[in-house]
Amino acid sequence: MSDLVNVYALLRNKFAENNFSLRYPPTYIRELTQNGDKIILAFVEHDVPIKQERNMYATIASPPIKDRSAADDLDLTGSPLKDDVILEEFELTGEDVGSTKMWTTEEETLGPLSTEAARSLLQNYINQDCRIGSGELWALCSGTDMDRTVLLQLTVYQAEAKNNQKFGRGIVRFAGQRPCASITLAELRSIHRQRAVGMTPAPKIYIRQWYNVHPQITIRLSWHTMNENANFTAECKASVRISQRLAINVGDYTKYGSPTEYLWQQLQRLALLSEKIVDIRANRVSGYEIYGYDSNAETVEFIKEKVNSILCKFQAVELPDFTFTTIANMVEQVRNRNLTDVMERLYDVLILDLNYDDLKSCIDYIFQLAAHANIVNIPSKGTRFAHLIQAMIQDVPTLTSAEPYELLLEVGFTKLMHDYQLIFSECGFYELDFEMLFQPQLTNARKSRYNADSVRSEGKSASKTSVGGRMAAGGLSQQGNDMLVIEKSIPVRHFDEDEINMKLSRLAQVHLLVDHLLSLEEFINIPSIYGPVCEAYLAQRPLSYHQVYNRDTDLLELDVNEGQLVSLTHQLLPCARRVSMSSSNMVQKLETVFYQNAQPILPDRFYPHFRPQEDSATSDEQMFWCLEYDRIERL
Repeated sequence: MSDLVNVYALLRNKFAENNFSLRYPPTYIRELTQNGDKIILAFVEHDVPIKQERNMYATIASPPIKDRSAADDLDLTGSPLKDDVILEEFELTGEDVGSTKMWTTEEETLGPLSTEAARSLLQNYINQDCRIGSGELWALCSGTDMDRTVLLQLTVYQAEAKNNQKFGRGIVRFAGQRPCASITLAELRSIHRQRAVGMTPAPKIYIRQWYNVHPQITIRLSWHTMNENANFTAECKASVRISQRLAINVGDYTKYGSPTEYLWQQLQRLALLSEKIVDIRANRVSGYEIYGYDSNAETVEFIKEKVNSILCKFQAVELPDFTFTTIANMVEQVRNRNLTDVMERLYDVLILDLNYDDLKSCIDYIFQLAAHANIVNIPSKGTRFAHLIQAMIQDVPTLTSAEPYELLLEVGFTKLMHDYQLIFSECGFYELDFEMLFQPQLTNARKSRYNADSVRSEGKSASKTSVGGRMAAGGLSQQGNDMLVIEKSIPVRHFDEDEINMKLSRLAQVHLLVDHLLSLEEFINIPSIYGPVCEAYLAQRPLSYHQVYNRDTDLLELDVNEGQLVSLTHQLLPCARRVSMSSSNMVQKLETVFYQNAQPILPDRFYPHFRPQEDSATSDEQMFWCLEYDRIERL
């Protein structure tokens, strides 16, 4: 791991006329090095470019890049230089995916120095004779010299003794554009050996190739070979990694007609209910306002008739009979299923009452039915709302503050979880355990200001002191600053903002997983990978609901052991390739990386001289943009 904070401070102090950034590597460096540690980059700062359509390279998506989850713990908290650190996302934005670039918009502000200036800067740092830090320094170059140098690298090693500071050097050259079919492994091996005169080549050559089986799905094959006559055909033991960057656009599902639209709408309602509860508990008037369709007296009466029918009339309700054919078909069956649970049916009606006063009126009506009418359909779910109805209470509870929304929110969570569980259980490839998923994450344990631990403990003690353990009638009263005191033994779940946010985050993650599975089923259709996909995706730390809501894309990436995925690539040309080989002697080691991509590798606004000629741009043959990266390490 790099330790460059002090090096960064020295560079800014000694070479103030240059621009430096302590950051995660730009996309093109990360692809070359396969390394995600922070680096120091020297560059010339430019304004953000004006958006332009790049239709020339819009046919093939770029290979996947490493997700940020592996670098979540890289932080400079406590460092006086923290404000200068650019915490760049390890993924492309929706705009970047759409234009199939190998760089982000932010990376287009990082312009190159002249090669002479970059080389002089790195040499001047070596001449400082410093003994601090370790890591990599990179300088972006213009590529206008004879070798078309685009990057220079200086690796600083931790000094083991006072006069034993070691450095490594690297140089990246643009090798032009070449037809994919014209590049051979023998040629690359020959180029490396010409540069490694006097060194012994290592027997292994490491190869990675990326294939686009769909614009949003990429398969990466990795293997090594020791065969002198080897080619770029993947060996049978190649490791496989599948990546899918899904354009989710969850903020506007109705526009795109997603088959999971109804699930997302339920989740949106729950998030909105949660926000209303927080508003009310914070004494914000907005929490009581209408938050959906306009309601009127006729609507309330209609809902009360529905409620009466659900609770007080015998009805023949057919049990759902699911038949699994495809995941998409199962999502549709769950959407149109008959609601057999009383609480789910009540929720489906009450959610139409989108006004605080009308909702409270309808819930009061339910309690009156429970107290004075012959309830024939007893709810069986273990929510607080169900317990209140089951108790057959003589004294109708008085709901205050945000309690009507809280009752509805809990039932809504139960119904949505039941929908997701039905989808997974009927498909049969993964057991969705919300009890495990909802376990608190071992991160920041700070409590919300709306939580009340003392109330929770009072609730437990009050429940234990119920006479004879019988479910007694009871109500809730408001005391002090929104502190609820339990008068009788009705089970109570106090609203916990942190817990609700965690549930929303997990449900949003499950929703994205369903969308990923639907896409994989449509374009890949290899059922054996669905279980590993679920396991790997749900093992990740979930994003917050609001982060998901405002996202344009979501990345699924995992290693799989599935030969059918390899067979999908047999008739495809690779969209990118990385070949690594090395040689060494007693004093140094040379590693050469040949990187080729069907897309421009560096921001084209800074390298107009690399653009193809008119005749090559219109060729039907797939062309590779080629980089050669030589790295010398002193032993």
